[in-house]
Amino acid sequence: MNTIPVVVGIDYSMTSPCICISDHTGLEFHYLTTMKKFEMCVEFDSVSITGHLMPPWIDDTNRFDVISEWAVRKVLGDWNKIDMVVLEDYSFASTGRTFQIGENFGLLKYKLRRSIIPFVTVPPTVLKKFATGKGNAKKDMMEQAFITETGHDIKARLGMTEKQWNPSSDVIDSYYLAKFWRSSLSEREVDV
Repeated sequence: MNTIPVVVGIDYSMTSPCICISDHTGLEFHYLTTMKKFEMCVEFDSVSITGHLMPPWIDDTNRFDVISEWAVRKVLGDWNKIDMVVLEDYSFASTGRTFQIGENFGLLKYKLRRSIIPFVTVPPTVLKKFATGKGNAKKDMMEQAFITETGHDIKARLGMTEKQWNPSSDVIDSYYLAKFWRSSLSEREVDV
């Protein structure tokens, strides 16, 4: 039986991770935020976007545990079967807290594997090229591609200013992660 798979795209970070759950009923987004004004639920068409306040943490190790537990709980949620989780892989051009980023991402992958949740990673350049046609696309190009494709301005829906990027860019990236896997499925003509 050919059914529409449940695909989860996760734009994972230490400050504003976002999860896009895509199935036959529509799109459901969940993100963590440290800003009270973005703790909200917005619904339109067959899209639901929910912002959750970042839980408190003691130190970086506890922070990574808290974020990864939140993500795994959201992925497992009420879904009977997750067909695939798609994660944006490391950006090797990243600077700053690269070791902490690696520890945070590694813990999520460990917990997904331990929970027997299948996942794949997509390099950032591949995701950007898929969404915009340019592997080095900036956030504004990703945003414009999303608006052109869906007709939805996430910044406007969330009441964000023009200069703010999170959580809108996280919603957009998680959307394209889920869409990328769906697209690769149809190209391979795989019956899930």
